[in-house]
Amino acid sequence: MKIKIKHETNYTFTSEVPKLIQSVKLYPSKCRNQEITSWSIKTSKGSIQESHQDALGHKIYNIFNSNLKGSQKITSSGIVNTKDMLGIVKGLQEKVNPECFLRQTNLTLPCRKILKLSKNLARKSNDTIMFCHQINEIVSKSIKYVSGSTSVSTSAKKSIEQGKGVCQDFAHILISLARENSLPARYINGFLIEDLNAQDHTTHAWTEIYIKDLGWVAFDPSHNKCIDEKYVRISCGLDFLDASTIKGIKTNYSGSENLEVKVSISNCQ
Repeated sequence: MKIKIKHETNYTFTSEVPKLIQSVKLYPSKCRNQEITSWSIKTSKGSIQESHQDALGHKIYNIFNSNLKGSQKITSSGIVNTKDMLGIVKGLQEKVNPECFLRQTNLTLPCRKILKLSKNLARKSNDTIMFCHQINEIVSKSIKYVSGSTSVSTSAKKSIEQGKGVCQDFAHILISLARENSLPARYINGFLIEDLNAQDHTTHAWTEIYIKDLGWVAFDPSHNKCIDEKYVRISCGLDFLDASTIKGIKTNYSGSENLEVKVSISNCQ
């Protein structure tokens, strides 16, 4: 599937920012699941420079601003040709040992309710794939999808306790459960063509679980499925915060900022 994407991040600052440096991970992942036909990253203010490729395969861009006033728009856009590989993510350009993703974070720490989710599942040594499908299905039923019901700082524990959340919460719960069962798991940021008639699109989140002799397999617990050709992978990390597409550092700034994100997605095949 050939997918056209435009992602806009709009920052509005209440006062002048003396110095702002932003690290941007908005370039689609290089792997066999997706071929990047064209892609560009631009900023309305400041100087943008391609920096390096990190150990997880992200192509990093840095944006430098001095005495920034008003607003700033960061735009990433392009066309990605995707393939359905039955959820298996192949050909990633990374050097990190999967076991690094066994570590829980504040956003993925399990609680009693999460631990109970897999209590009745019998995991067989030669049936890890089936076990992962089972926990993905269990997590998909663990909370209800309610738009706006959580924030970026909501933990897996908090979302399962309140019984509702959004895609990032489903991802955090699945990560928590997988790691508790000694399976490396990580948070994925990306895009999903879901309803082409919808007026509003947003970024999407899912989970990759590492299965021995198979590699990273991508599960989307909010849709109870493995990813297919409708998904575009952008970034990964231990959790939402670690996988964030834009991180900034300001100096001598006492004001506040407002953030708005707009996404447009279309099938241009």
